[in-house]
Amino acid sequence: MQLELLCPHCFSRFGAAPDARSEEIVEQMIEEGPWYALGDGETFEDMVHAALTVRGVIRCPECAEPVEVTEECLGDLTRELLMQW
Repeated sequence: MQLELLCPHCFSRFGAAPDARSEEIVEQMIEEGPWYALGDGETFEDMVHAALTVRGVIRCPECAEPVEVTEECLGDLTRELLMQW
């Protein structure tokens, strides 16, 4: 499953595979924008879990509103991939 942080207010989003390593996530955050409000962890899932455990919410770097944490199902990912092919 793919984890995604989505702001329902300004539609800013950030996503990564739940098992993506922290080094990959930090590099992606630097490239895509200021998603710096994650916790410590070895994977993206760990980083999201740590942030939610400590702070209760992850705030959008664009508008400071709480973001939603969603999981895309594999079927959605497959359908998207096939549509691009």
